[in-house]
Amino acid sequence: MSPLKHRPAPQPDTDEGFRAEYRSYIWRKVLFIAFLAAAMFILLGYSVTVSGRDMTFWDGIMAIADRIMGVTYDRAEEPVKFWNDYIVWNSTMPRVLGAVVCGAGLAVCGAAMQVVLNNPLAEPYTLGVSSGAVFGACLAIILGFSFGSIGTYGIIGNAFIFALVPCAVVIVLVGVMKGISPVTMILAGTAISYFFSGLTTLMMVRTDDDTLTSSFRWQIGSLADIGWNSIWVIFAGTAVCTAVLMMTTKYLNALALGDRSATSLGVDVNKVRYTILIVSSLMVAVILSFTGIIGFIGLLAPHMVRSILGADNRYVIPASMLLGPVILLFADTISRFLAEVDLPVGIVMMFVGSPIFLYILLGRRGRRVMYRCSDMPDRTAASRPATAHS
Repeated sequence: MSPLKHRPAPQPDTDEGFRAEYRSYIWRKVLFIAFLAAAMFILLGYSVTVSGRDMTFWDGIMAIADRIMGVTYDRAEEPVKFWNDYIVWNSTMPRVLGAVVCGAGLAVCGAAMQVVLNNPLAEPYTLGVSSGAVFGACLAIILGFSFGSIGTYGIIGNAFIFALVPCAVVIVLVGVMKGISPVTMILAGTAISYFFSGLTTLMMVRTDDDTLTSSFRWQIGSLADIGWNSIWVIFAGTAVCTAVLMMTTKYLNALALGDRSATSLGVDVNKVRYTILIVSSLMVAVILSFTGIIGFIGLLAPHMVRSILGADNRYVIPASMLLGPVILLFADTISRFLAEVDLPVGIVMMFVGSPIFLYILLGRRGRRVMYRCSDMPDRTAASRPATAHS
């Protein structure tokens, strides 16, 4: 009797099984990114209605759609729709769009910096950008010194210029000291940060109470002062820098394997690290100069994305770009919904971000965070012998 012949089921190490597993791998990531995009737009629609005026979610969506389509309302004939349109476009919409753009920029920078510096605790402010921005702003607020104009634009200009100084020093070290390690870069950024913090503190302890209050409030991240004039500047800087970082995802994947492995793959490690640091610093400097310090976005969003999608930066970067606005929109909506007076979103992010990040760390049970793109299906994995690694 001849044995019955059965067609074996596709195995992951066969061509058919590998292709099926790879398609599933891609679709999981695409669906998650689509979910984040939908969540961002829904939250945006709700956030514009939180203004102290009795508006529904649909009222906010219609106000946005009507303005985009060029529909206008007469104040006498349709006062409700007129005031809905006025409040949305002159009060809440610039702030909401600011949350979207700033959240996306900080999250993308955080994801790139964690790979470039090979440190899971790296964030957009790791190299001292925030301390330089605070020093520049306090220089204009307390001493009245600014490059160019005075007043609000003088503070913004000072914050932008001095935010770039710490990163410039680190980049010079990278260029002068060949083969400098990411750990040394982080420590250099920390030292520069302490230096600028000392200068800022020296100015603040020698000023009057009103000026001290103004200086302190600037340091706490807020979206309240973002208007249509400033949102376009933030958007332009963030869009250009994000586009550049999106084009470097394959190099980020190579850097995640380690400098030696990246070099063996033909990557100029110093050049890539140099470029990403410059681009990230420019984007963070633009955002910081208008908003002040908004923490946890660049640290939290990339970790949440990697815990779901894995470490492939081709998906981590765009997913972080969507999750960052979701987190910041949520925090800003809370700050406007719960507070009788305007509560800076930077304070809310401290309360929202710290428990979430602690939960992520505890969920990993102290395991070291890896940034290798090892979550992709490997058709040769089944054929490789098991090896022990120390």
